[in-house]
Formats: sequence, structure tokens, C-alpha cells
Amino acid sequence: MEFALTKNQEKWKKIAKEFVEKYITPEVSRRDRIENAKDRIPWDWIVEADKIGLRTLGISKKYGGEEADILTLCVVGEELAVGDLGFAVIMDQCWKMAHLFSDAMTTEQQEQFIPKFVSDPEATTAIGVTEPGAGSDHQGYYDEPDIDYRTTAVLENNHYLLNGEKHYISNGSMAKLYFIVARLDPSKTLMESGAVFIVPHDTPGFKAMGFHEKSSQRLATNGKLKFENCKVPKENILLGEGKLGELRSRYMRGSKAEAAATALGVGRAAYEYAFDYAKNRKQGGKKIIEQQAVAMMLGESAMKLDSARLQIYKAAWLADQGHPTAPVHSLLAKVNASETAFEACKVASEVLGGASIMYEHPVEKYLRDATSFLHSDGTNQMCLLRAVRAMANNSHDEVFGF
Repeated sequence: MEFALTKNQEKWKKIAKEFVEKYITPEVSRRDRIENAKDRIPWDWIVEADKIGLRTLGISKKYGGEEADILTLCVVGEELAVGDLGFAVIMDQCWKMAHLFSDAMTTEQQEQFIPKFVSDPEATTAIGVTEPGAGSDHQGYYDEPDIDYRTTAVLENNHYLLNGEKHYISNGSMAKLYFIVARLDPSKTLMESGAVFIVPHDTPGFKAMGFHEKSSQRLATNGKLKFENCKVPKENILLGEGKLGELRSRYMRGSKAEAAATALGVGRAAYEYAFDYAKNRKQGGKKIIEQQAVAMMLGESAMKLDSARLQIYKAAWLADQGHPTAPVHSLLAKVNASETAFEACKVASEVLGGASIMYEHPVEKYLRDATSFLHSDGTNQMCLLRAVRAMANNSHDEVFGF
């Protein structure tokens, strides 16, 4: 059993850390307070990230990417999130879709879409799933024909006509390439009739309608999408009709682990800031890190953050091996990491006391950011329910190796 990162993973970890120190840390506090969501999009950081290979980290080497595995993406994602969760999410959305680029697209689709994405230093991707009437239930825990999932696709000659709306979509109002989930037959379940369509941002009938304003991940956008007889060539369907479940289980088995890593980065940033603060702040005649109550809180944070990281790495490794239980481990890792990160931010607030709500310290931002992943990428409650359902259909020996 090997716990060390590879030389390549260490290289990319260092690259990400240096990027954060050079570009993100000096500017993130100011940018977080820019009033309008559109003006907060860090286009310059995206371009700089492209120059050193971060934007295309998950893209196949054949098309100029690094072809990084899921574990490497988790390592890099955590480092970026230490700088800013929003920027890490922008990058991670590109990495998640890179799995579909390399594994789910036909050769013709790859040649049509990947070179264009790689050559545009500002290009990002987004996946349009969530709708006004369907949140975490679209992830498969509730899947009956009456699910309030209203985006439809109807085959008409050589095109599918897409109609419907999406909201809360990460990268939703800034992406160049979208992967849109739609139902082909509303009388069937989403898993039976759902399909994923490749939709470039300039497709007729498609419109990114605007931004959701929010208190966390403020440098990332969450957008509203609308489709009105949007004509998508039939060649732009991924795998085929009714393949939504297969796309998730086979080609995105590590996406929750990647999300978990970015959430963990926020908790780590809060912990490190609070630890340094405690080493310098004096109360009661000594540094507060020497106070047992403070020391115990920080020690517990260190313990839980390290534990969550190991769980993420295991889930990512299983996903890279194509292990059938990887989705279960990724679900559990996402829940654990997001709740651990939130708790670490709360502890940091306790360590700083009244100073924690002041803008001169980043702790209030960390706490805002950490809140988002208690619900983002599937609520923690839904993730646990899905994990338990999967475990009920297998033995614990199969899932955990007991």
C-alpha cells in the first residue's frame, strides 16, 4: 500500500499552489466583493490557468491536454480551492466534462468539439441538469414518470428539438460548451428516457438568461438556461437515447470525489489561517494555541481534514481503477469532506472570535464558501440515501472489503 503521491502529482500540486500564491491570494478578497456576478468572472485567471495547462488538465494528450487521472484532479482541485472555491469549481467543471470528452464521445464528436475547446483559452464547460422543479431528486433516488423534469427532446428529421429551462447551473452563463440533459418520453422515468446532448453556446434556440446572485463561490457563476425549439443535430447525442444512467455510472464515477476535494480545500484554508492566528494571538498571558480549548479544537480539525482527504484519495483511486463501488465511495467522500470543511470553518471562527466576521480576515468568506457544498452537487442527505441504497444492493464486503 503506497500513500505517497507520484512525482507527476507532486508536480501539478506545486504548479497549482504557485498559481494560487501568484494570482489568487493577492486579489481574491477584493474580487469576492465585486457587486455584479458578470464582473466577478475571473477571465484573466482562466487564461493564465490555460497557459500552464490547468484548464485542460483532464483533456486527452492526443488533443493537447495532460490526461490527468481523477486522483491528480483531486490533488490539484484542493490546492486551487485553498485559494478560492469559486475558481476551483470553474476548473473542476471543465475537468468533469473532460471525462465525457475522452470516454463517452464518438471519434467524430471528439474531432468536432475538443480541438475548438482546447484552442480557446477562455472556454469552459457546463452540464445542464438541475431545473426549477427538479433538484437533487434528478440524481436517481426518486425516478418515477411524474418527476418534475420538464426539459424535453423530440427527434425531428436530422435534429432534436430541445425545450425547457435549467437553473443554478455551474458555469451556466459563461461556458462555451454545454452538456444538456433532456427527457425523450415524459411517460417514462428519467433514467429510461433521459439523454445528454452536446450543445455549443451559440446554438440557435439556446439562451443563457443570466446569473443567480449568491453569497458563496462568488467568482464562479450559476446561470439560468432556456431552450426554445433549440435545434441540436442528432449526431450530438452522447451514447444514445436513454443512456443518462450509464453516463453517470460509467463515465462520471469520480465526479463526487473531485467535488469533495474542492470542498476540503476551503476547510484546509480556514484551518491553516486559524492555526497561524493562534500561534500569534495572545490572551491570558500566553499565545492562544497554548490554551487547551483552542489546541483541542485545532487538533480535532487537523484529524478530521486528514481523514477526509484519505477518503477522497481512496474514492478517486477506485474510480481510476474502474472499480464498481467507486460511486458509493465518492458519495460518502463528498458528504464527509463538505461537513468536515464546514466544521473546520466554524472552528476557525471560534478561534478568531469576534475578529472572524471582519473583512480584514478571510474566515467569514471561508464559512460562506463551505456552506455551498452541503447542498451543491447533490444535497448531503440525498448522497447518503443513494449510498445506502447502493450498499443495500451489495454486501458490505463488496463495498468496503470487510
